[in-house]
Amino acid sequence: MGSYYSAIDLRGYPSSYFSKTALVRPVNAENYKVVLDNFDKNKTEDILFGIEIDDESRNAKKVIRRAEGIDIIIFKGRDSKENREALKIKEITYVSNPDNLDKVCFDLARENSIGFELNIQDVFNTQRYRRTKILETNRELLKAYRKFLFPIVITSGARDANEIKTPLTLVSFGCILGMDIREAKGAITTVPEMLINKK
Repeated sequence: MGSYYSAIDLRGYPSSYFSKTALVRPVNAENYKVVLDNFDKNKTEDILFGIEIDDESRNAKKVIRRAEGIDIIIFKGRDSKENREALKIKEITYVSNPDNLDKVCFDLARENSIGFELNIQDVFNTQRYRRTKILETNRELLKAYRKFLFPIVITSGARDANEIKTPLTLVSFGCILGMDIREAKGAITTVPEMLINKK
């Protein structure tokens, strides 16, 4: 199945809309060996393998040492101290759930070329206060982005074919949050490509 766009979804479900899509599995210190061993070895060119580490930053280092053949390494954001420690680990591709961030985090992200994720599915799957909080956090992140110039990616977060979003939808989401069209397009094309190739 050929793709129609040069867009890259760093957390999604394979579709012809994207030239590359990352299949992401959650891991922690207890289950990472099983998850890493169960990744399908018949990898295709348009599929990237990713893990999202939902654990303390000291355990993240242990998981990363074993993550051979994994294209995308995500750290699920925690408190500011954990986020700072995680942003010192250069192998991390980006941080999801970008909350509890400060100037030190932003400087480390820029220095180590570690991105932050704006996940459209986080907004679709929440309601009321939680949705408002996510949108507010994303807007605050964009304000910091303009000042510190760290990488930002927009992802669909699709877990199945029904949740697939088009690149235009992702770009529109970025614009709603306050990105200009160039920044939003970059967040699904050049920025993900840079993060994949930084290793």
